[in-house]
Amino acid sequence: MTAQRDQQPVERWRLLIVGPAAEQILVRSEGPKFALPEITTPVDQRIAASLNRAVERELGMHILSLYEIPQVPPVCSGGVFYHAAVASDSGEGTPHGTSWAALDLLRSERFNRNEDFAAIDTFRSLLEQNPDRHPFLKPDWFHKVALWVDESLTSNSLRRTGPFEQLNASSTFSLMRFATSGPAVWFKAVGAPNTHEFLVTLALVRACPAYLPKILATRADWNAWLAEEVSGPSLAAAADVLHWERAAESLACLQALTVGIAEEGIKNRARDLRLSSLLRRVTPFFLFLKEQVRVAGSPHRERFAHLDWRELSNVIADVLTSLDELHLPETIGHMDLNPRNIVCSDPCCVFLDWAEGFVGCPLFSLEYLVQHFRRAFSANPSLEAQLRKAYVGCWRHKLDRTLFERARTLSPLGALFGYASTLWVSMTEQNVLEAPQRGYLLQLARKLARMAQEVRAVCS
Repeated sequence: MTAQRDQQPVERWRLLIVGPAAEQILVRSEGPKFALPEITTPVDQRIAASLNRAVERELGMHILSLYEIPQVPPVCSGGVFYHAAVASDSGEGTPHGTSWAALDLLRSERFNRNEDFAAIDTFRSLLEQNPDRHPFLKPDWFHKVALWVDESLTSNSLRRTGPFEQLNASSTFSLMRFATSGPAVWFKAVGAPNTHEFLVTLALVRACPAYLPKILATRADWNAWLAEEVSGPSLAAAADVLHWERAAESLACLQALTVGIAEEGIKNRARDLRLSSLLRRVTPFFLFLKEQVRVAGSPHRERFAHLDWRELSNVIADVLTSLDELHLPETIGHMDLNPRNIVCSDPCCVFLDWAEGFVGCPLFSLEYLVQHFRRAFSANPSLEAQLRKAYVGCWRHKLDRTLFERARTLSPLGALFGYASTLWVSMTEQNVLEAPQRGYLLQLARKLARMAQEVRAVCS
């Protein structure tokens, strides 16, 4: 699905670049027929930002990315992806070797590749859909967003200055950064399956504003908000372990402030990692995995040949039950504590991107942060102990020390099961349980089995 350019893995994209009114589309001449312009972008980068830069570099024009065109799988198009975009400056010249063609008049016989026309036909049908549930479907959506941003900035005594950056784009998602006369601002809108992030973020801003970006405005029909940029380096760019300790302390303090809004988090559809919910998942989760091993190829069968699925299921259930009996408070937590989404601000860290926010045992969040810490510091036990100590400090006067220490012993296995089973539920709901996803879940099962061996004595 990828090509190679200068030994760097790249993806090939054919672009449906339309004019502002979506009446014309940019085509390239291939003899007597047409083709869509094609560019390459590095793998594993934000698609919209990467496409916009590549088009400016390779075609000499500015675009605003719209969304990837569905129903044109790369396997059927020679490993090429399709993406729609709109020319952001109608006054720019036409790139060499291209021309504008009337979108409504194009027919399949005008194209050398059937998949090019199939993408155009799909795009034309999308333009006819009702935009109420897809606010960024129409090519003119940016003008509406810009107007709303300008109005929101004015009410905060700010104004837009200079260019903007587009990072993510789809018919329901958007992430953009705008320079202003003061701090830069971020416009973010979320769609299914992450619409809950809008309400979870607003609930957290109300409960613990010091640990989230300042929200300047919201728009519920877009599931969108405008936030002030937080100053400071990301945790990913911070080499000093003291920054990680501050992040752990800030995380604990944030969670302590959310004890009273756990029910609101569930109502707002945050991920459900409550111990009672996890206990209900144990049996069906391991039955699913056992069946996957049975139908999988011989390598998987050999790896799991000596695993006692019933015993593993029982250990997980015992750990979750033991944690439940400790009656720790349920808080808002975070399953994806990517260091790039933690800003080392002063006097505390600020946490971005709450799509993986959850309600459940507070210590699970610490375990997810520890996984990133181990990658950053090569699994240094001494430094990890300092990180855990920083987290515990905020809870010291709120929870019984003996109970908390026992919870710390049990929580690594509980956190891993919470992550694995939540991923399984999400994949099932979205119908994306293909071979790679099933393989990843089996990898997590092997890790669960290893951790279960270490914790058996604790529950005996």
